[in-house]
Amino acid sequence: MVSSCARAATAAEAAYRIDYPLAHARHTRVIAFDEAAEQVVRAVSEDGPWGQAEFYRAGPWGDELITLEGERRTLESEVEHSDSVIMVATNDLDPEAVAAVGLACRSRSIMTAGMLLLGEGTLEGTALAAIRPHARVLLVPADYDDLFELLRGIRA
Repeated sequence: MVSSCARAATAAEAAYRIDYPLAHARHTRVIAFDEAAEQVVRAVSEDGPWGQAEFYRAGPWGDELITLEGERRTLESEVEHSDSVIMVATNDLDPEAVAAVGLACRSRSIMTAGMLLLGEGTLEGTALAAIRPHARVLLVPADYDDLFELLRGIRA
């Protein structure tokens, strides 16, 4: 008797497999909250082909987002039609900007993820306290590869 795993490997079953890449399904916004985080976000943005993902740096007080090309946009207009927002920061994050983005996402039921990039430093409690209430998922410590794989995993 042939097991179901063995049958799944047959040519007859292979006819039912999807043989093309899945469509990009997520309107993801990736937001850096300081200069070091922006460098990582910029590097990841250039390494992709990213479908619906857009990459930003948070403006002062978090009321606007600045594209990596320097164009300023309002926070509300950019997260309004988003499925997910990934907040990327180091110990130098601006707590007010993180709170503004987090509250805008919460009011719209947008999934949020936070990534604290530590590099050579150590985690400061103030950075963790600033981002934790606003991130449903939090990766600590995080790096370039974590952001890249997270975006790939959610089909950004």
